Amino acid sequence: MGDLTDTVGVALRTDNEKNNGLIRDHFGLRNEGRKVDEEEEERERYSGSTGISQEKMEELVRKALAGISNRSVSGPHGIGYKLIKQILDLKLGSELIREVAENLINGRIPKEWQHSKVVMIPKPGKDHSKTKGWRPINLINCIGKLGEKVVVDRLQESGLLHRHQFGSVKGRSATEAALRVVTRAQRCMAAEGAVGCNFWDVKGGFQNVTEEDVIRELEKSEEGKKWIPWLKEFFRAREFELECDGKVRGKGKTNIGAPQGSPLSPVIFLIWMAPIITKMEEALKNRWPMFDLELPSYVDDLHLGVSIWERIMTQGE
Repeated sequence: MGDLTDTVGVALRTDNEKNNGLIRDHFGLRNEGRKVDEEEEERERYSGSTGISQEKMEELVRKALAGISNRSVSGPHGIGYKLIKQILDLKLGSELIREVAENLINGRIPKEWQHSKVVMIPKPGKDHSKTKGWRPINLINCIGKLGEKVVVDRLQESGLLHRHQFGSVKGRSATEAALRVVTRAQRCMAAEGAVGCNFWDVKGGFQNVTEEDVIRELEKSEEGKKWIPWLKEFFRAREFELECDGKVRGKGKTNIGAPQGSPLSPVIFLIWMAPIITKMEEALKNRWPMFDLELPSYVDDLHLGVSIWERIMTQGE
């Protein structure tokens, strides 16, 4: 990696400058000045058990592990899901499943499970002399991700998602989203109506998510409430190593948004996004009550579908 320039035009030449510049421009810390005792007090406020038995939770952990591909990338220590599956029948494997289950029950995540390695790769077609010309790939501890997979399955059943959110949700694939949009348009046009479409992308995506907004949504659901103590740990600052060109350049810490590479982040984003979509739909329908409007989304891609079912009179009729 040659010399870099950060987002404000400052030249970065040494490894330390590059490390700090990349971390500053791609990551960051919210509430950086917050005291540790304040964070502990906040966690204590939401402390408590999920109410799920040890036996049941271990069953959920094993089920989550069975559904994960062996080809999934290993974490920062080189331990992947394939290795975890190979030791399941050993005492070590049983103890690992028990420990993951216990932490889920008690709403805790060992900090070591949140350590990761961030590998910076050049973005195709971008200026690689600038920090934003590089893309961070986050390699997360697979044991930590195993617990996150369990929470993914539970939160999908919490009733907090919008009915038209697709992607990262069981039974709601990209194919189903596209089929719904196309079918509605075809039916409307067959009735000699009119169809309008608009497409948006949520800028920043997962980085926009805030802990406070997600907790507020979880409090609306009995299932969601069970996981608030665990989610408080999920959102705390995570330490990572920064690697470029096969060389570790330094270390950083971040708690901005939902972490890239986590299997839970897409669902957390959907929960955060659901009330926004609801408000958008309400505003649009209040503004144009004569139109049939839908706002389906695929993760951070939104589609506004407008259908006018009455026959449109053409010029000369």
